[in-house]
Amino acid sequence: MALCPAFPHPAIARLPWAAVALLTALLASACSPALDWRTVRQEATPLTAVLPCKPERATRDVLLRGPQQPLVTLHMLSCEAAGHTFAVAAVRLPDAWPAGEEPAGWIDDWQRASWATLQLQPGPDGVPPGWAAVPCVTRGATVQRCWRGPGRTPTGAAVQAELHWASDGRWLAQVALYGPGLSPDAHETYFGGLALR
Repeated sequence: MALCPAFPHPAIARLPWAAVALLTALLASACSPALDWRTVRQEATPLTAVLPCKPERATRDVLLRGPQQPLVTLHMLSCEAAGHTFAVAAVRLPDAWPAGEEPAGWIDDWQRASWATLQLQPGPDGVPPGWAAVPCVTRGATVQRCWRGPGRTPTGAAVQAELHWASDGRWLAQVALYGPGLSPDAHETYFGGLALR
């Protein structure tokens, strides 16, 4: 039997009208989606994302590349829904690249910082135990890297995480998901919704 039937059960027809109205309201609320998808533009960046909840916005100057490097401005969106944390962040890349530097180096630094936040130590191959590369495609990106694996929250609780980075050479974005895992459709909506215009 479906959880949200299109046609009521025959027994419902024998209930008083008020009981039918109450039961209908309860069924409707039970069938409401926990993920309320919306397209969100990240102000001051060329980034659009699809999120399942109204995001909080923040901008912060961070030492993304390490203590010897200048601060960079991190533009962030985040929200929580259905037991998951959804986070999208972006930084502006340099207009002129120093010799030997490219977006992949920025991804390396951000990746190390993200893994450290998840209380992870990379193994001999440079990847934390239990982590694996996953396929990803971001509209407008020329460089991408995507990983999935286990970690720990700042309180020490176990958490599954999926981290995607994408760059168009001007901006670098990270799309992150922390939680038990989404359905395939919701996963595709979230990660497939990122675009660098």
